[in-house]
Amino acid sequence: MELEALKEIWRDAGNKTSSQPANAEIIGMLNKSSQSPIAKMKRNVLKETILVIVLLGGIAIYYFIAFKSQFNIIAWFYTGLALFFGLYYYRKWKLLDGMQCVACQVKSNLQRQVQALESYIRFYLLAGTVVVPLIFVFLGLIFYYKFPAGAFYIIFPPIYKSTRAVIGASIIWVISLSLVSLVTFCGNRYFINRLYGRHIRQLKQILDQMEDE
Repeated sequence: MELEALKEIWRDAGNKTSSQPANAEIIGMLNKSSQSPIAKMKRNVLKETILVIVLLGGIAIYYFIAFKSQFNIIAWFYTGLALFFGLYYYRKWKLLDGMQCVACQVKSNLQRQVQALESYIRFYLLAGTVVVPLIFVFLGLIFYYKFPAGAFYIIFPPIYKSTRAVIGASIIWVISLSLVSLVTFCGNRYFINRLYGRHIRQLKQILDQMEDE
């Protein structure tokens, strides 16, 4: 197996005066054995980038064109989200691309890059969870600012003038956003594990078993 070959090279490297050739050989074989998970993660990044740009960009274009420019602020909001996630995907792509560098040291560089990738994924989980309730709050505020007289009437027609209705609406919004956040977090964690988590664990397992040798 390739892992056994990696261990053999690792052991031989300890008996040599210079470990650079051995390190290059280890990196080469490690990239070969981990090519599938790294390649899959890079493809996932590319797919997510295209999906986010198409969806958020499409929504932004719609609000720029529709409603006689009354909701341009919403268009700019979605444009900002698209740029934010586009920058994140670019940085993650560059990190994954750097993990295939055959001239880098195994322990000092590749392991550090795996740790950096884990940090990126944790940030992605947090950002993906926060952005959904953030959109709801933002759109709610814009709607209330544009139509203050009819905001609660549309949501709660029979009691929109009551103070209790305002309090009740606020409580319902908080509960609803909490539930949305929980569902979003669970969904994001599942899909992130499918797209990246299992591949990262596979890379760490290879590095850990080499380290044990």
